Amino acid sequence: MANDEAIASVEAADLRTTIAGVLHGLGVAATDAADAAQVLVEADLTGVDSHGAHLLAMYVRRLTAGLIVADATIETVADNGSSVWLDARLGLGQIGALRAAALAVERALQYGIATISVREATHLGALGVYTRRIADQGLIALCVQNGPTIVPPLGGVTPLFSTNPLSYAMPTLNEPTIVYDIATTAVAGNRLLLAKKRGDATIPEGWANDERGVPTTDTQAASVWNLQWFGGHKGYGLGLFVELLAGVLAGSSFGQREHTSSATHGRDRVAKGFTMIAIDPDRFIGRDEFRRRTDQLIADIRASERAAGVDQILVPGELEHRRRADRLANGIPLPAAVVDELNAFAAQYNAQPLPVRGFQAHLSTPKPTNDEQGAGR
Repeated sequence: MANDEAIASVEAADLRTTIAGVLHGLGVAATDAADAAQVLVEADLTGVDSHGAHLLAMYVRRLTAGLIVADATIETVADNGSSVWLDARLGLGQIGALRAAALAVERALQYGIATISVREATHLGALGVYTRRIADQGLIALCVQNGPTIVPPLGGVTPLFSTNPLSYAMPTLNEPTIVYDIATTAVAGNRLLLAKKRGDATIPEGWANDERGVPTTDTQAASVWNLQWFGGHKGYGLGLFVELLAGVLAGSSFGQREHTSSATHGRDRVAKGFTMIAIDPDRFIGRDEFRRRTDQLIADIRASERAAGVDQILVPGELEHRRRADRLANGIPLPAAVVDELNAFAAQYNAQPLPVRGFQAHLSTPKPTNDEQGAGR
């Protein structure tokens, strides 16, 4: 295999097959394994590489350790029509999230608005995958998720929060769906982990501190346990909002309070809570009119006079839409280290190895724009 500085090009369909085969080999039902693989590959297609195929290693560790339950059955705790409370029983997070997204669409179309809260979920991957699915049905979507205690409150030093991602998506008529997916910290923890795995020498200033709380751009010195809020009090306030909706409302763990059957707590916490909300514009100005006016707003944004040095003004999700088209046509770029890792798992769990188109020189990760921060899970 090429050295770790190389980038391989792989087909989306091949990547899905390999990931699904590994998950199935670990005891996940074939249909669930395929669905989870689709979510991971969708992240890679849109350029949210921190939440794509490289996460399989984490899922393998957690499945083999029994921290994720391969054959979990989602249970309904309470169903009140427009609001549903689910228990994901520590199964693969993607399965619980896909179930919640489908239910949000169904109930929003029926009642005008739907709120689905889920406890005992695990890592969902990129939240934008789910909000985009909801928006593609003509609905407004919001999703928030909490997680392990790795980020202190603003002004504090005791970790109480996760990177607490949030995503919203808006349906459009002719424009690409608006999809906003961010961590409320300055960077998603998985972006830092991926930079470490790639062997990047440096990371952008402001991503993370070292273990002593000192700001650093040294990739290996940077600590995933010492991330900072974006925009100071603004990111902190949004992170608290996420913790209340995804942790407290969902009946999941929050802060230093554990409400889970999982043995892992605190910064090692595997159990997460999340909440999805879907709104039907048909109860207001109508779905088609909402789409049309959203396109008009996008046109106004693009027509805005650009500041000096700015080539184009983007809308959240636009870059991801372009990347998806390019990667479907030309392949998904994966670090050679990730390809080697995937093929090692494929051999171990009797899955199809990942065919590779070829390799190109490694390029360091550019500093992300606001709509590229990705979700920190």
